[in-house]
Amino acid sequence: MKTLSILLLLSLSLTAQTVEQTISYSIEHNYQLEILEEEKAIVDEEEKIVSLWEDPILSVGINDIQAVRPLNRNEEAMQNQYAVYTQSIPLSNKFKVASQVQEKQKGVIEKKQEALKVSIASAVRQAFIEANNASTTLMILDDYIEFLETPMALLMSLSAVEKDSLDRYIKTELLQKGYQLQRENALQRIAIAKEQIELIGNLKIAHFDGGVALKHYELNTLASLLSKIDAQSPELGIAIALKEVALKGVALAKEREQADLKVTGGYYQRFDRNDYVSFAISYPLYTRGKQERQRVQALKRVNIQEITYKQTQVQLRQALKIAYHELKALHQELELLKQSREKILKLIANAKAELSVGGSLVRYYELFSQKVNNRLEQNKKALAIRLTENKMSQLLGEI
Repeated sequence: MKTLSILLLLSLSLTAQTVEQTISYSIEHNYQLEILEEEKAIVDEEEKIVSLWEDPILSVGINDIQAVRPLNRNEEAMQNQYAVYTQSIPLSNKFKVASQVQEKQKGVIEKKQEALKVSIASAVRQAFIEANNASTTLMILDDYIEFLETPMALLMSLSAVEKDSLDRYIKTELLQKGYQLQRENALQRIAIAKEQIELIGNLKIAHFDGGVALKHYELNTLASLLSKIDAQSPELGIAIALKEVALKGVALAKEREQADLKVTGGYYQRFDRNDYVSFAISYPLYTRGKQERQRVQALKRVNIQEITYKQTQVQLRQALKIAYHELKALHQELELLKQSREKILKLIANAKAELSVGGSLVRYYELFSQKVNNRLEQNKKALAIRLTENKMSQLLGEI
């Protein structure tokens, strides 16, 4: 069985992974989620502990030991040996309410788990987006770096007779080196994405299989997206759960204003005299107002959580609004780049047609450079669009 598990792990690390597979694996093997699961188990046990009464106290001893003859137990009536049992009896429901507080605390942990799963999914998607975009950049650059070999050779030949050709050769050579640096940067981005996947979910990934589908949030109304935040955001869920804990804290503080009754019973044994039993009831007098002040403190905690909820809601809603407008702007910018590409393609077609009647071959190659730059810019906008969508998915609490 152990060998099979090792083989499965090796197969996972050596094969390509889809986004869904990687998210699922990362959630299953994330250390922080394991920690939260252990914390939930602790709260489960704490819920049982706080619902129990205080432990009773059993006291045994000897009264009135004489200094002269300490072993003699028959000189006075006060001399005895005894066993005393003391038990605190709650007159309120504080233990039940304390248990309910722990139940609400467990709800907080569960919401934190949901939020962490959303963050894991978002981080995995970002790694895939970065890697796939870098791969597209590599494809564009590799094609063009190879394409530049021809104009470089042409400009080298012309530079012997034309000064302008030498200048263009130098500029083209610098352009080629710049593209090579961009290529190295793209390779590093892919390597970083792989390391991010390993950090998130303890998974070594060799290849990124497929991409992250666009969700086209810009086609939704802003109002519909904002309503989703209120309905499904785990960050808001945490704030609500914490407010519920604080409210139960008020109920617990109120229950604690009722003091416990302490009952004590003892059996006293005497030599040469009758044994006897004692019984006592103790009840504390709350005269300092400490308990009432604790309830006031608990109410203030509720107010803090109410403010925290409102603050979280405002932050999430504003972040979504900003991302929504940024996404629309990015799509507009991408559309302008596509329109520019159409114009460049027309210029290239004209330059190609002019070659047969003495048109400039150098001009023809320069237009190809403009086309490649346009493709690279479009690729950058596509990256920004996908990253913005991914951010919105996290704000909306989507895995």
